Amino acid sequence: MGFGPASAADAGAPWGPALLRFAVSLCLVLAGALVAGCGTDAGSTPEQDVRRDAKVIRQYFPELGAFEEVVWTGELLGDARAAVPGPSDFRVSGMVRLTASDARRLRSEYTWQGAPEDPAVLAGIRPHVPGQADWKTSEEFTATVTEGRYAGSFHVDFRKNALVFDATNPRKKV
Repeated sequence: MGFGPASAADAGAPWGPALLRFAVSLCLVLAGALVAGCGTDAGSTPEQDVRRDAKVIRQYFPELGAFEEVVWTGELLGDARAAVPGPSDFRVSGMVRLTASDARRLRSEYTWQGAPEDPAVLAGIRPHVPGQADWKTSEEFTATVTEGRYAGSFHVDFRKNALVFDATNPRKKV
């Protein structure tokens, strides 16, 4: 019945080797499923992770005003399975369509200069970033928003009333 001579341990239980082979096979299948499931979901796309709720972004960046629309996404940085529990770093990127009055306010309250490069954002936001934009940045605006407490970048195109943000560990203000 078996594939070789039976050992003394399974001599009294003829189902032992068959059960052992089944258990080993089951473990291999489960291990394969666990490994295949690590990382991102098989059906997940960057667009599925894009959010459009404005409340969270207004809590982090009230300086943007009463914008008309927002698309944003975030991700945890580092190893979320760390042995020592504690706060996790996170990054948030998005694009805001400013109201005309907020665009005028930001343009007049801060000094803006041409951006040396296009905004860097998370992959899910890239399709939402306007092309052919005249990006401007302001060290003064960035310092006001971040209060020097976290890293962030803010690019605005006043012709399109579009503002793109990317920040690591922003703090809620409201």
